[in-house]
Amino acid sequence: MVLTWVLAFGMEAKGQGAAGTGDVQVAVERAIALGKSGQFSEGLALLAPYLSAPTPATAKACYVAGFLHKERFKQNAANADRTEAVSWLGTSLELDDRGGGRAPWGESARQAMSYLGGTYFDDAVLAVRAFEPGDETGILELFDAHVAVARRLNPGLDASTERTEFHKNIARAYHHWYSTTGEEAHFEGVVTHYERAVALSPQDITATYNLAVSIYNRGVALLKSFGVETSFGEMIAMQEKSAAFFEQALPWFEHANELQPKRPETLRGLMIVHHSLQDNAASEAFRVQLENALKP
Repeated sequence: MVLTWVLAFGMEAKGQGAAGTGDVQVAVERAIALGKSGQFSEGLALLAPYLSAPTPATAKACYVAGFLHKERFKQNAANADRTEAVSWLGTSLELDDRGGGRAPWGESARQAMSYLGGTYFDDAVLAVRAFEPGDETGILELFDAHVAVARRLNPGLDASTERTEFHKNIARAYHHWYSTTGEEAHFEGVVTHYERAVALSPQDITATYNLAVSIYNRGVALLKSFGVETSFGEMIAMQEKSAAFFEQALPWFEHANELQPKRPETLRGLMIVHHSLQDNAASEAFRVQLENALKP
């Protein structure tokens, strides 16, 4: 949520008994005035002497410092400003809690924190959309920063569902790269991130089924790679490796079927993978189940 200086500071020019009096009060009010005119660095310089050892009496100084960094981040998108903003806003809320949690600027600090946490999430989403192999570390760091801010506001937050979606989207991005390049490392990226998604959310049918299909298709791709130049020995080795992929895919197809019985896509997958493993009886059994599932 975008905050304005009027919302953040407009009511704070009046009594500041909770923040103390004297030099810190003067510095805070001057920093607010400088911030309103866009002089963020000057405002931060005024507050610096009161930030070295924060106490409840300087909580508002921490809040204003966080807000100045936030406003400067909005102008220049410098990650250092975002980090500092989160740190000082969080400190201000912790100090206010120690002092009884009654500061009139408390809600503004929480809204500013929420806004900053949202920017981490938005940056992570944008990074997924522009994904290149190897980007996942930075993407997940952004997501973790988003979660860390959210948990300062809501300590009981469970972010496993959101994180699952990020792993699924990274897996899809790797699948796009693998489809284009055929590189083994890109296939491994697909499998790794679907596996992480399933580990976080064992009931996620999409991640489970897509993992099964991805592994199975890797085996099919090996079989399709035979050429006239492929020796008999190479062909046998590739068939064995292909069968290993089919066997690896089978438990995931079975788990997907447990999660959502009679789902036609999964039954078709089970029928095909058993056929590929030359288990004709099981393949036929799943063919019958698929036929029944497709009946009106």
